[in-house]
Amino acid sequence: MSTHVHVNRAGDGRHLTAPDADITVLVGGDHAGGAYEVFLVEASRNAPDGPRHAEPWPKSYHVLRGRILVQAGDTGYELAAGETIAVEAGTMNTFTVLSESADFLLVSAGASNSGFFGDLDAVGRGGHSPAEMDRLLHEVTDRYGVELATGAGAP
Repeated sequence: MSTHVHVNRAGDGRHLTAPDADITVLVGGDHAGGAYEVFLVEASRNAPDGPRHAEPWPKSYHVLRGRILVQAGDTGYELAAGETIAVEAGTMNTFTVLSESADFLLVSAGASNSGFFGDLDAVGRGGHSPAEMDRLLHEVTDRYGVELATGAGAP
């Protein structure tokens, strides 16, 4: 019997930047047989809120430090350090940092979320015009089956 182990030491992991947070890939899908991924999300109250969106995979947030508001469907859930929320696939959601900053673990099923975050990071580093940025972000969301909210309640 073979044993496959992945150890991620403090400061290790792939570091990515999304419009609303800094993300470190702690466990990529390739290290978990494609079953799940784990990310450290570090966000500031000053960062722009991400758009409401629905992913085709379930996920959970576990707050390590600070406070966040997770908007899931039509309800907002305030979470403090030590608290966790699970969000079903297909649920419109986003988060807002309520404290000065917050750190939380994001766990998502499957192996697509790291690719999604990687593509967002690449678009953000491209120095694109706002119109080009909007087009590229929609290409990324379409590629991964992520639906953005439209109309009322959308940013």
